[in-house]
Amino acid sequence: MWSLPTLRAEAPATRFTRSAARATLAAMAAELRWYPSKVDWWVAVLLAVAPLSCLVALVATLVGGEGVLAAAGGAAFLVLVYGGLVLPVRYAVAEDAVVVRHGVVRQRIPLAEIRSVTPSRSVLSSPALSRDRLDIEFGDGLFRHALISPVDRGAFLAELAARAGLVADGARLVRPSA
Repeated sequence: MWSLPTLRAEAPATRFTRSAARATLAAMAAELRWYPSKVDWWVAVLLAVAPLSCLVALVATLVGGEGVLAAAGGAAFLVLVYGGLVLPVRYAVAEDAVVVRHGVVRQRIPLAEIRSVTPSRSVLSSPALSRDRLDIEFGDGLFRHALISPVDRGAFLAELAARAGLVADGARLVRPSA
């Protein structure tokens, strides 16, 4: 008959907890320089229409006395969508990746995979609140572009070039040929 060997723990086991993960993320975020998204005036108007309409509907239902629950539910849903998917929109250059944050969504683009960064006016959906964008081309596969719009474009590009080893080629940054 056989038996399993006994395992001895030489060091006390550490547990990965949500509070430890939050503390780690908070420490990382504090060390990064965040670049907020540039906001076009027409995007600001579009983003303001839904909350203002919702507020008017909520006030009207409070005055009228009917449909208050539905209006409050709509307002709560809108807050969740804006807070969870839209705002804030910001970008950072970490030691190993460009971090794109919109709402609670975070995308990391490894610096080693970035091939080029090109100015763009694309209308494609992206975590950018302006059409004055930068197109980051990276990796392989279907989703190999990210469109972002940092307010301080010059500082963002300078930091990205320094950390990722990219060089200027006219108005764009490229990975130098080996």
